Amino acid sequence: MIARLLSVTCRAGLGLVLAASGARLTAADVPSRAQVEGLIASTTRWIIAQQQPDGALVPGRLFPFGITEMALVALAGQPMALAADEHHMALALTYINRQRQPDGGVYIADEGLGNYTTSLALMVWSATGTGEPAAVKHAQEYLLGIQNTTPGDLGEGGIGYGDKGRGHEDLSNTSYALEALRASGVPAADPHLQAALKFLERCQDLSAVNKQPWVGTAGAVGGGAVYGPADANGSWEKHDPTQAEKFTSSGTMTYSLISSYLTLDLAPEDERVKAALAWVRSAYQFEANPGMTAGKERQGLFHYYTLMARTFARLKLKTFEVPGGRTVDWRADLFAAIVARQQTTTLADGTTGTWWLNDEKRWLEGTAHLTTAYMLRALKAIAASVE
Repeated sequence: MIARLLSVTCRAGLGLVLAASGARLTAADVPSRAQVEGLIASTTRWIIAQQQPDGALVPGRLFPFGITEMALVALAGQPMALAADEHHMALALTYINRQRQPDGGVYIADEGLGNYTTSLALMVWSATGTGEPAAVKHAQEYLLGIQNTTPGDLGEGGIGYGDKGRGHEDLSNTSYALEALRASGVPAADPHLQAALKFLERCQDLSAVNKQPWVGTAGAVGGGAVYGPADANGSWEKHDPTQAEKFTSSGTMTYSLISSYLTLDLAPEDERVKAALAWVRSAYQFEANPGMTAGKERQGLFHYYTLMARTFARLKLKTFEVPGGRTVDWRADLFAAIVARQQTTTLADGTTGTWWLNDEKRWLEGTAHLTTAYMLRALKAIAASVE
């Protein structure tokens, strides 16, 4: 597989020239599969070049476990997946498996990310076919065990970080858990997942399914999603320091909502999905994570990119209309944005490695190992959508 990654550089032609130069594509320039694969190859090379002797794919002590898992999810995804027995993958998988805990979770206690890291472990095991049945079952039980089951609570059905107890459920954590549970074989009809569906509805600015007082006030266009139904603080905006916090739909949360609805087998024609899609079309852009307040627009930008790519790829959308009657092709626009923000490095073996870094460091996007893993997932979603 590594040899193939080296050969793709030669086959990518114009695509790699554009990537190396940082040139912008126009809105009409849908990249070819070879162009995208060229960038996937150089990104993969950079990620595996960061591997530490213990198998971690990030140096230092800043959440090495969770970031390594995110990188593994990206590396194991199609197209151009690294096989489980490839040297770097095998070493990283061993590193992951060492963190299986007696309660079924897969985490490092000091990181405080039990839900995220257990969810990512399930995704990695599912993608690589390496999960031991007992480990998969126990990880599923761990995730379902931290689900809020309090009747009538706003967080009922939701899942939080796993270390804060009930009442701290949010859409992001819930979305990752749902993806992992479904990927590892839990059916959408499972009562726990149907309870999660009701939680998702309480995160959406849509009066047809959500009767909370803030619904209809989160923006000019309804249908978007907030961080959590009981936690406006996660939605990142306030009316005024002396007033109650405001629920604000954001790009990252709305794409998370759509993907979660699809994960639970809702059809694109479902009113909940259609309303969320109307919101993302109204907020379509690449310079900011929509919904973030002034001065914070670029926070979470790379997570926004990967969620957008995976959502549109799952919907099998290529073009659509945005306000003003303009028709856009998200693959061309996102690829151009990704290329414009890339950075390149000559690796020890003389090949080129490509990586990304957000100048806004919130949510660890100031760590290149995480943002580069996000971009590899986004690039693979684009590649799956082009010829």
